[in-house]
Amino acid sequence: MEKRPLLLCTDPGIDDFIALSMVLARPEFDVLGMIALSGNVGLDVTVNNALLACELNGRSDIPVLAGSAKPLARPARSASNIHGKSGLGKSTELYAKGRPLASSGADFILQMAEKYAGRLEILSLGPLTDVALALQKSPEAAKKIARVVVMGGGIHAGNATKYAEFNIVADPEAAQVVFSSGVKTVMIGLDATNCCLQPRADIELLRADTALGQLVPAMLTDYADVYKQVHNLDGMIVHDAISAVYLWKPELFSCLPCRIEVCLIDGEHLGQTVPEAGDTCLAATSCDAQAVREEILSMMKQVIAAH
Repeated sequence: MEKRPLLLCTDPGIDDFIALSMVLARPEFDVLGMIALSGNVGLDVTVNNALLACELNGRSDIPVLAGSAKPLARPARSASNIHGKSGLGKSTELYAKGRPLASSGADFILQMAEKYAGRLEILSLGPLTDVALALQKSPEAAKKIARVVVMGGGIHAGNATKYAEFNIVADPEAAQVVFSSGVKTVMIGLDATNCCLQPRADIELLRADTALGQLVPAMLTDYADVYKQVHNLDGMIVHDAISAVYLWKPELFSCLPCRIEVCLIDGEHLGQTVPEAGDTCLAATSCDAQAVREEILSMMKQVIAAH
C-alpha cells in the first residue's frame, strides 16, 4: 500500500503530544516533517516538545522545523494555564537532544506541496500561521495540497472566548487566509471534540514501565486536573487527538459541506468561524464519541507498549 504523505503543523501542547504519538505509529502515513509554531506555549518550547515527541516515539528521523514565533497581525496568545509552562503539564520538564532544521515552515510546506502535488495532506493542530504564510507566498499551492485537516473552530461554541476556539482566535487572519484560499479543508472543531470526554480512569490504563508509560499519565493527570478545576469534569478532552483520528477513521465523524468565514473584527466575535454556502470545507458537526474515545485509548496503549 502506498503511504500517504503527511505534514504535521503543531504547537505541543499536551493533546498535541498525544495526537503526534498516535500519528507517528500509524503505518499508512509517510510523515514528511513536523512544523512547530507558537501557540499553546512559545516557539522555543513547542520546538523542544515536537523534537521530544519524535525522539520518544522512536522517530528521530523525522525533520522538525521551527515555524512562526507570532501570528500574522496580532500579539501572541498562550494556553500555558492549561498546558503548563513546559507545554507538557506542570510536572513535566524534559529537553530534546535534537535540533530543528534551518528552514522556514512555510518554505518546507511549499517544497512538499511541489514534491507531492495532489497528494500532500496537512494536519494542523495549532494556529494556521505557517500554512497561511505558504499560501500567501504561493497561492497556486492551494491546488497542490490535497487537504488541510484543521483542529480548530466550531459552529456553535468557543472555548478561548464565548464564540471562538483557541487555535483560530490565536491567529484569525491566518485562518481566514487558509479558509479563503480554495484549498480543501476539514475543520474538526468543538462541535465534534466537546462530546468526547476521555474518562479520567483511562489514565491508569496507560501507566506502564516505559518512557511514555510514565510521561503520558503524568501529562494527562495534569490536564485532567485543569478540567476538574475549570469545568468540574471528571476527565479531559484531547482535542488534537480527536482531530487526528479523522485521518484514518473519517467515518466516525459527521460533516457539513460549507465555506468557512472567520470574523476578523475586534470584539467578542473575533475568531468566530461562520459556515457559509460552499464546498471548500467539511466542518465536523458531531462524531461517534464512544468509538473515538476507544480508538484514542487503543492507539495510546499500542504506543506506550512500544516506547
